[in-house]
Amino acid sequence: MYRFTLLFLVFALPLGTIMGCGGGISIVPLGAKLQNADSAFDQAEAVPVAADDEETMKKNHAKKQALYDRAMSLYLEVIERDAKGKYAQRAHYQIAAIYKRRYEWDKATEHYQAIVELDPTGYYANEAKSGTANIRKNREIIKTKRAEYQNYKAIYDNEPTDETFNIAAEALYEVARAYEGLENYTEAIRNSERLVGEFAEHTRAAQAQFQVGNIYFYELYDYQGGWPAFNAVITKFPDSYEASQAETLLKQTAEILTEINFLKDEIDKFRNKKAVQYQKTGRKITPADMWVMGMGDQVVQNFQQIARNYEKLRNYPRAINAYKTLARDLSYKKFAAADALYRTGTLYQQSGEYERAIQAYNNLFENAPESVWRNESVYQQAVCYRSIREFGSAYEGFKAYMSITKGDTPYLREAEQIVRQYELDQDQDGYKFYEEQEEGTSDQDANSHPGMGN
Repeated sequence: MYRFTLLFLVFALPLGTIMGCGGGISIVPLGAKLQNADSAFDQAEAVPVAADDEETMKKNHAKKQALYDRAMSLYLEVIERDAKGKYAQRAHYQIAAIYKRRYEWDKATEHYQAIVELDPTGYYANEAKSGTANIRKNREIIKTKRAEYQNYKAIYDNEPTDETFNIAAEALYEVARAYEGLENYTEAIRNSERLVGEFAEHTRAAQAQFQVGNIYFYELYDYQGGWPAFNAVITKFPDSYEASQAETLLKQTAEILTEINFLKDEIDKFRNKKAVQYQKTGRKITPADMWVMGMGDQVVQNFQQIARNYEKLRNYPRAINAYKTLARDLSYKKFAAADALYRTGTLYQQSGEYERAIQAYNNLFENAPESVWRNESVYQQAVCYRSIREFGSAYEGFKAYMSITKGDTPYLREAEQIVRQYELDQDQDGYKFYEEQEEGTSDQDANSHPGMGN
């Protein structure tokens, strides 16, 4: 999607608007439109699902849905402007994700199918096929195992036996895990808690209660909701393996969250209050003006530690946000800002968000071209391109890495091997291996090459 060009390795063009000759109507580039949609999607994801009172919960839900609506509207604009391109595939994929959040599985499947029809052999087609298969599999599990649970629970209630007790409990456990597989965490929690309530003596009960805590902590990033869930493991199943795990986890998490809050408070203390007021009135201030004189290095360290702590909690969205804030608000700290841009890319990459990792690495090339992380980022960006099956860009990226790397580095030999493989033309049809790979054709058959299909 974000094409990599060796010529513009360092001097990447910033996203902006295209103006008419007389400063007419601006046209937002598709890449920027997609980023705006992703931003709205991220904001929706960040809205907490839990709250102390019902009124706040309703407001959070309305805010989350409004942000999803905005994201979907922007994704649909991308599809309208790029109906058959890779931007459209990405937009369809994200719309499917929104429908999954709303438990509208059939609509999610429709958008997955649209991707497959656009490019049957592409990266997003493979992801879409997996998404469709996952939806079908888990919906079938829910249907069959829920019926099994209801049948055997009724039998057990009339004539209790160990066998019917076990079958009913196992079936309900599988229902809960299937809902988790569908990312319907509300139903996953509800069914897990039902298992704990109805089958407290079963070995799955402690596991189910522990899993409720995991969902709150590592899927919803809701520590307020997860805390009582993990405490319930300790109080209800004190002799279980899960109880010892929960005790250790809560202790570690408490220490991390306490440190994060302390670091955040310290950052606020180091803000230049007068500069903040100036900014609110519309006056332009530089990033250096935002902080108490001489405290910039301490603020950098605080942001870095906050990000590392969120990584320990597997809360990658907040870790990324901390790094992005550092890069923006302390951009005059060149080394630290460049490091934050690099860390943002690696976290996206680790999370499987390869296109966003590609853009993050582009941000580093544009804003910190002399960074010590430049060469590493060139290589990792090429890896991301290969992951999304954009083999032409991957080929250029690996070649670029070879051209700018001196000495024996950890990745140089691997890059050389990949480039050699990509340059093969085994069927002598004039198309290199990477060109065949990108088009889904065979390098073993001269009659199968780009432009002719398989």
